[in-house]
Amino acid sequence: MIESFASGFLVFAYFATALFQLAIALGAPLGEYAYGGQREGKLPTPYRVASGISFLVMIAISGHYLAQTGILTPLLSAQQNAIVNWVLVGFASLAALMNNITKSQKEKRLWGSTTLAMLLSAVLVAL
Repeated sequence: MIESFASGFLVFAYFATALFQLAIALGAPLGEYAYGGQREGKLPTPYRVASGISFLVMIAISGHYLAQTGILTPLLSAQQNAIVNWVLVGFASLAALMNNITKSQKEKRLWGSTTLAMLLSAVLVAL
């Protein structure tokens, strides 16, 4: 039961993060909320390209967790799925660390607790 809730939360959280990254890639003035918050407004092209790539990664991760909920057919074997789940715990750990040590208060307020909740959920799914 808790694994299903955690998977559903992760689908929502990664999809929302994907939309945030897409907005940056398309030029939304969200620089203070991403990449350390060092730039205000619209980010330079290299950051926007990185956000475009991040958008695709976040969509893929959402798809992985949709398969965890049973909404999508899993593409991986049970063993591969377990490995990917722990890789995603590592990914979530790095995200939580970086978003909680950032000097940008705006970025920390937006992503600090969000990424900690994503990490906890990823651990629950992996277990």
